[in-house]
Amino acid sequence: PQFRRFYQGVECQKGDYTPVTDSTAMLDDYSEVDKKLADINSNTAQFRLNEAEAHIQGMNKTAKTNIFYGSKDKNASAFDGLATRYNKLSTKEGELGYQVINAGGTGNDNTSIFFVTWGDRHTHLIYPKGSKAGLQREDKGQVTVQDAEGRNYEAYRDHFSWDFGLCIRNYRSSARIANIDVSELGGDNAANLIDLMIDAYYRIEEHAVNGKTVIYANNTIRTWLHKQASAKRNVNLTIDNVAGKPIVNFLGLPIKLCSEILNTEAKVA
Repeated sequence: PQFRRFYQGVECQKGDYTPVTDSTAMLDDYSEVDKKLADINSNTAQFRLNEAEAHIQGMNKTAKTNIFYGSKDKNASAFDGLATRYNKLSTKEGELGYQVINAGGTGNDNTSIFFVTWGDRHTHLIYPKGSKAGLQREDKGQVTVQDAEGRNYEAYRDHFSWDFGLCIRNYRSSARIANIDVSELGGDNAANLIDLMIDAYYRIEEHAVNGKTVIYANNTIRTWLHKQASAKRNVNLTIDNVAGKPIVNFLGLPIKLCSEILNTEAKVA
C-alpha cells in the first residue's frame, strides 16, 4: 500500500505466495466375521458393528500417526505429517524452522509438544475431488472367504476407506517444541516446558487469527503438566471441567491427548 494525494494514483500490487503441492493418501481396511457366528447372536448387525469397532479404531490410530509422523520418503503411499515438515531448527524469523523450538534433548528418547492452529487459512485436512470426506464404511454383504488352509466358508465383509491428506496453508500459525528429553522430566536438568510453551505461544499468536489452536501432547507430557496445574505452581496452566472431564489449558488453549506422539523421537537439528 502507498499513501497518495488528491489526483495522484498508486501502483497496482499483487500478493506474494509460494505454491505448494500437497498429496492425499488412500487408507483401506477390511473386516470379515464368520456368518454363522454373527447369525447365532440376537442382533447380527450390532454384532458386526462390534467386530468392526477394532478396525475403526485402527483406522483412526493410523490416520493420527500419519498426521504427525507420516513421511513420503519412508512410505510413498502416505503423506508428510507435522513432525516431518517441522523438522529443522532455525533462528531466522520467517523460515519454517523458526517455528520449531529446541528443548535441548539429545539421543532418541525425546518427545514433542505441537501447537496446531486448525482452519481454512491455517492447517486442515484435504480429500481428493470427487471423493467423500471422512471415514467411509461399506457393507459388502455375504462373501465366500478362505481360511489359512485354503478351505472355504461364508462370512460377512465390511470395507473401510479414508482418502485424505494434510495441508499447512500457513506454517507460521503452528509450532513444535522438539527435543524434550523424557528421561530428564522432573529432574534438575529437565527442560523448562512452561517457558518453551510461552515461546511457542508467541511464535504463532500473530498468525493464528481466525483459527482454532489446540496443543497436542502424549500422556507423559500431559501428566506432568496436569501436576503443575494442580499444584498451582504456574498461573499459565489452568484446569477446566468440560463434559465432566478435567481439561488442562495453557493460556486458554486446550491441551489434548495424542497417544501417537512418541517418546522415542530422534534429535531435531
